[in-house]
Amino acid sequence: MAELVLPGDPKTAMNVVCLYLAQSGEPHSDLGFDTQSAAFEAISTVFGVPKRTVQNERDSYDKFTDSDRAGWNKDELPPRLRSAFDQFQGTERSELLLLSKSILEKEWNPKLPEILPDLEECQNLSRERAAKIPLDQEYVPSKDVWDLVVGLYKATGTTDKVEVVGGTTLVLTTPKQNFLTISAQEIPRCWAVRPYVLGILAYEKKVDELAKAIGLPSRSSAEGKAIFKKLPSPAWETEIDSSTVVALKQVIKDELGLSEIEQNRFLQFLSDTNWSGVSKTLERSDWPITAIQGVGDWLAVASARRGELSVALAKSSEFESLMTSASQRDAATASIKLESTAVHVTGGENAIFYGAPGTGKSNLVNRKIADAVAFRTVFHPDLQNSDFFGCLKPRMKNDNVHYEFAPGPFMRALAAANKTPAEPVYLVIEELNRAAAAAVFGDLFLLLDRDDDGRGEYDVSFPSPESEEWFRAEPGCSVAELRLPSNLYIYATMNSADQGVYPIDTAFRRRWRQEYLPLDYSAGPDGEIAYSDASGKLRTLAWRDFVKLMNEHLTESKNLDIAEDRLLGQWFVKAKELNEESIPEKVLLYLWDDLLRHEDKGLVFDISSISTYGALKIEMAEGRRVLSDSLLATLNAASEIEAVEENGVVDDAS
Repeated sequence: MAELVLPGDPKTAMNVVCLYLAQSGEPHSDLGFDTQSAAFEAISTVFGVPKRTVQNERDSYDKFTDSDRAGWNKDELPPRLRSAFDQFQGTERSELLLLSKSILEKEWNPKLPEILPDLEECQNLSRERAAKIPLDQEYVPSKDVWDLVVGLYKATGTTDKVEVVGGTTLVLTTPKQNFLTISAQEIPRCWAVRPYVLGILAYEKKVDELAKAIGLPSRSSAEGKAIFKKLPSPAWETEIDSSTVVALKQVIKDELGLSEIEQNRFLQFLSDTNWSGVSKTLERSDWPITAIQGVGDWLAVASARRGELSVALAKSSEFESLMTSASQRDAATASIKLESTAVHVTGGENAIFYGAPGTGKSNLVNRKIADAVAFRTVFHPDLQNSDFFGCLKPRMKNDNVHYEFAPGPFMRALAAANKTPAEPVYLVIEELNRAAAAAVFGDLFLLLDRDDDGRGEYDVSFPSPESEEWFRAEPGCSVAELRLPSNLYIYATMNSADQGVYPIDTAFRRRWRQEYLPLDYSAGPDGEIAYSDASGKLRTLAWRDFVKLMNEHLTESKNLDIAEDRLLGQWFVKAKELNEESIPEKVLLYLWDDLLRHEDKGLVFDISSISTYGALKIEMAEGRRVLSDSLLATLNAASEIEAVEENGVVDDAS
């Protein structure tokens, strides 16, 4: 068998795999996938394309292989598939299988998101969405939803007067005092055509770019009409003079920023009206609206303003999210009830809780969260944006390696919040400043700006096609771009005085509400510590008194300048660590190795006999004193008071 030579570009490589999937039998099983759907999913991840694209390419090959599937009913292969077919159609099935496996094992660079979609797919998807709308069920939007619809329509720049009458009807009055009405029953259909609306708007933009690129003022100008009045048409290449045809094709190829697949789609758009759904010629300003009304199946006599309203709603990711989550929640009855989706938790915020170690920052966060859905992560020096947001990771499936998007805590929290708008969702970041926080957030930094209700003020594009596909596959997460919902709370804890922490710049920090937790000696665990005094006598003292006296001793020293957030917090230890036999070792270690690392240790410890922490441990184990005279004096006085209060006698060791 000749040596396998992999295609050099990802487009041809994917088409080779799709060609193998179009063979008879169960080729997906040969490639190691349990189902066809699983194969489409994995291949789409490898090449960074929608799952539907992989299936369409496979179906396009079906008629030209020994497959028993119907496939697409086309007399010849589309040009985009011809190269792979001509090169590998005569290859033995076993060799084609090995080649396909080798292709899937290689890491390909996913292509950029497409600009121009397949309009036939867009039409089909829009009609699938419309078919799920029950015609016999009353649709009653809430006031909030009506306000959103009215606001979106006005944002198009319309000169119509817009008002809602009776909570059931949108009334539009034109500048000439003509009026028309749109029933609430039509709002779901205006939503359903969104896939086609977004697609046709993309083509409209490229048509305008095409006109300018060939030197025309616009497609509706006198010069523009001479050309665009003949488009779209199956015979446009013969109806327009040859030099103009060459110029149009050259611009489509080189100047519109389109991939080869998109170039072919644009040419098909200019010639195939069934594929595009476009019925009017392109010099007209209303051709996109007419096409949208056609896909929406509105009668011509009752279609006025339905297209414009569909465009307004399609541009809103918020409206799409409302409708999608509503239809998914009510899938059992296929109903769409927007009045229930208008209930959103508001007040989401970004908050940093900071203070001395042991002041109860994490405990406070836990009390705020209670039993709500929460996602936790801890920042550390090696953390990167890809860890926090998510990235492609290899996965084993049936002894084969494939790549799929693995969401990080941020994406999982964001998806959960979008799924349940009526419930609060929390993302908790412990030790925020132990990583370069602004770098870890990356572009997500912009999402932290919120309005008064807690909703993000800005959208951010998905960092990768894989992340977008993963997110949109989650129920209720069909959005155009990322934005913080008002029910997502981001809580972070930190201690700015710890060792080895990163500074947080002002631009990042001002996007957070900041709450300082002061020392509170009335709180903390119940229990006592024990220490040896100068005579070797073991004394006890309540933990709360000990930590208070220790902090006062440190802050009152004239030789030290210790910030409050470096002191011992009242919750620095747990109750089980207070055994009345010694001072918990982690307290001594913090004082010796952290707080007083570069300071005068003699303020707290008896350095006349102790020069290292190891020596301190030995002295402690032997039951000898380890504390300084000045600190012992303070602790002994408090210990004697406690002894009197408990026993009514003074400790004779004083």
